[in-house]
Amino acid sequence: MRHMTTWFCDAYASWQKGGVENANGRLRRWLSRHLDIDRVSDDEIQEIVLTMNLTPRKCLRFKTPFQALLAELGKDVKIRFA
Repeated sequence: MRHMTTWFCDAYASWQKGGVENANGRLRRWLSRHLDIDRVSDDEIQEIVLTMNLTPRKCLRFKTPFQALLAELGKDVKIRFA
């Protein structure tokens, strides 16, 4: 079994969790704060997830999260958009 150090952010300390806050900001493009999430279909959620995972990120050297994950797993994938 491997041991790993885990860190937790303090409540209401958004500056301690930049990645989470960045992801929340990206999600706000599709899901407003006042939206009732129960009214969003599973298909709509999956479309948002796919779009987010296929969007290149500067922090990943302009790879998509999907490409970065596959690279970690030892696979190389090129994504072309038509």
